[in-house]
Amino acid sequence: MTSQAVRRLRDEVRRDRALVEQAMTSVPLADGSTIRMARFGSGPAVVCAATVPELGFVYAPQIRALSERYQVVLYDPRVSRSARVSLADRARELTAVADTLERPSAHILSWSDAGATAYLAASRHPDRFESVTFMGLPDVYAFPGPVTLLAQGLYRWPIERAVPAFALRLLLSHYLSGPRLPRAWLHEEVRRIDALPRYVRHSVLPLMLEHRPVHGELPMRSLMIMGDRDRLVPLRRMRAMAKALGPRCEPVLVPGGEHILGYGAPGPVNEALDRFYTSVGTAR
Repeated sequence: MTSQAVRRLRDEVRRDRALVEQAMTSVPLADGSTIRMARFGSGPAVVCAATVPELGFVYAPQIRALSERYQVVLYDPRVSRSARVSLADRARELTAVADTLERPSAHILSWSDAGATAYLAASRHPDRFESVTFMGLPDVYAFPGPVTLLAQGLYRWPIERAVPAFALRLLLSHYLSGPRLPRAWLHEEVRRIDALPRYVRHSVLPLMLEHRPVHGELPMRSLMIMGDRDRLVPLRRMRAMAKALGPRCEPVLVPGGEHILGYGAPGPVNEALDRFYTSVGTAR
């Protein structure tokens, strides 16, 4: 990617962050706490499952495409650098966000490890969700040997002070990058995150390492969108997740698709979502 293309990407991300930030409001939840939430459009609800607040903008292409016919909801997840935010915590949060909506049920749109949140919330509250879409979710997160040891060690033991932030930045920028979203740009993005080892330990790794899908557990229809150039999640692991979701899962392959799939390949992703949501609505 040329330097001019990288500048265009930076400008695009800046606009999309502004789009999200300008729509954010503080919304009370049933437990008395509040959460930052943005709503776009009107109609059947599509809740975008959150990864980390810094990456909410990756849903912007889907917000623009879907908000013509749906109410698309995005929220800032509550994260921590000092105490573990478990996958169960995230699933409860997603369900609480859905409970603020006027509609009796909602579609979930998820990307990356937020798919683990979506899966757990939908499996626990099948009456609350109409469908679930996953982008780049495996059945199990499996990394090359040294990376697995690092992830497991950081998750299990308080070794974050011994883990150099620059090493995590290099790993994340490598695994999240692709033809559309280059490594250099992602390295810039990851540098924005303070206390990265503590952040990853408490607010990222639980989503990956506590993900335990059970074959056929989700009763509702689901969509699995996969990119064959995903550096973080091998295609075989995404296909295994689609198989675990059972016969009501529709797998869609995006040739050349990288890990940040909805942002890197918005055209085919939005087309797949449009077809899927139309078919779910028609089948009611």
